[in-house]
Amino acid sequence: MGAWLLAAAIALAHGLLAVFLIVGAPFAARRPRLMVWYLIMLAPTAFVNLARLPCPLTVWEKDLWRLAGETPYRGGFISHYFVKPFHSGGLTPTGEDLLLVSVVVWCLSWLLYSAVWHLRRRLRGIARGVDSARQAAAQ
Repeated sequence: MGAWLLAAAIALAHGLLAVFLIVGAPFAARRPRLMVWYLIMLAPTAFVNLARLPCPLTVWEKDLWRLAGETPYRGGFISHYFVKPFHSGGLTPTGEDLLLVSVVVWCLSWLLYSAVWHLRRRLRGIARGVDSARQAAAQ
């Protein structure tokens, strides 16, 4: 029972991580505290996927399913839980690459937006400070 519960908990946490990386990008772009957590989650995920390494969460989940006496699913986590319920054939290797590239572009676009937004905000603050200093000097 313990291994089954742990496997289900890892699957749930893994799913929440995947959803957070996609849905959380626009929210993290405007909130610095959330951006810290977003980057903490994004960095190892990006490394594992771009290096084409097996995801440790998927490996642990499958090992726990085996310990629980279950036959683990074939393929990757995203394909099993997010793709196959809607497209029974799963993803082809090209489909996996396209999905990975689209997620990377999505995340990077929001990170770029965040950097530009914060830079513009900071520059506006500097400009206001310069204007205030000029007005004070003129008086």
